[in-house]
This record gives sequence, structure tokens and C-alpha cells, in this order.
Amino acid sequence: MNAFLKNFIRVYQQLKWLVWPFALVVITILLTRVFVSRQDAYFFINRLHTPAGDVLFPYITELGSTLAAVLISLLLLIINRRAGTMLATAYLFTAAISFTLKALIGFPRPHRYFASRLQDIYFVPGVSVLDNFRSFPSGHSVCAFTAATVLSYYSKNKYLSLVYLALAMLVGYSRMYMSQHFLEDVTAGATLGVFFSMVWLTIFRGKTEQLSGQ
Repeated sequence: MNAFLKNFIRVYQQLKWLVWPFALVVITILLTRVFVSRQDAYFFINRLHTPAGDVLFPYITELGSTLAAVLISLLLLIINRRAGTMLATAYLFTAAISFTLKALIGFPRPHRYFASRLQDIYFVPGVSVLDNFRSFPSGHSVCAFTAATVLSYYSKNKYLSLVYLALAMLVGYSRMYMSQHFLEDVTAGATLGVFFSMVWLTIFRGKTEQLSGQ
């Protein structure tokens, strides 16, 4: 356990540029939720739609899709085999946790949760809204923040961590923008993605190396 904790601290040191801004965002969200209900948070975000957002966010959300995970992993494998393997296996690890929690918790998605208030909700034209009990946590958010964490770890230029974090946050926001998830789903998915990616990197830290060219 001591060896694991020492390696975890070393992983954290490589990820400080991502972890601290991310922690501040999560703390802000948690403090906000003390005063704002789930429903109020949802409808506040639902009122923020714009024509540009309706076009852009359906594309941005795909950065957290399974297809994106495969493509990004393959691209990274070309650049650095170990880093690509680490990202691919981290995706599998965090996805397994996400799918397990979805099945165990079984929380309804917004479309089902607000079944009696659908006339009050704005839905993005052309977007197929999911209606099931797999809302918590957000799988796209888990995927996006897994990528952000692993890519940040391997980047020599740690300022890129802020870029990866911003992209992952846009993916998370897109899930709420398109009424696929609640704020809690996205926050939990993001946290799971970051934390368990750090755990995965810690386990295999001795087999990794810095990604060249970053």
C-alpha cells in the first residue's frame, strides 16, 4: 500500500495542472448544489440554448463517444505505443466502473424524470434524446475526462492540461445541453474519469514513459 500511495503521489504531481483547476470546478458545483435544486439546475441550463450551440454541441459531445475513444487510442498508439496502450486500457477500466454504476443505481434520464413536464423543455432539433434508467453517471463525461487525464499525464507541456480539461468540460456540458444528463451525472462522471484514471496510471506507472514530442 505504501508503494501504491507513493506512486499515486507521483502521478498527482504530473497532473497538478489538471487536478487543481478540476477540483475548483467540482467544489464550485457542489457548493452551488447546496442552494440550487436538481430541477432548477437542469432548467437553468436548458434555457441557455443558442442556434450556434444547437449546431456545435452535437459534434462536441462525440469527443466522449466510444468511436472517439477508439480513434484517439489508435492515434496515440501511432505516436507512442505505451501511451496509447495506457489510454486504451484506462478507457476500458473507467468504462467498466461507469457501466456498473449505471446498472446498480438506475437513475432516470431527464426525459423520463420530467415526463410530465416535457412541454417545458427545449430539445435540440435533430438530437435523439435517450429515455432510460442509465443517467448516473455520465458515460461520455467519464470517457472525456479519462482521455484528458491520461493525455495530461503524458504531455511534457503541462499547459496542455488546461486545454484537455477545457475540452472534457465542453463534452460534459454538451450532455446537459442536449438533455441527456443532469449536472450530478456529469460531475460524477468527470470525477470518476479523473480519479480512476489516476489509479490506473498509478498501477502501471513503472511501465510508462513521457510522451515524446509534447
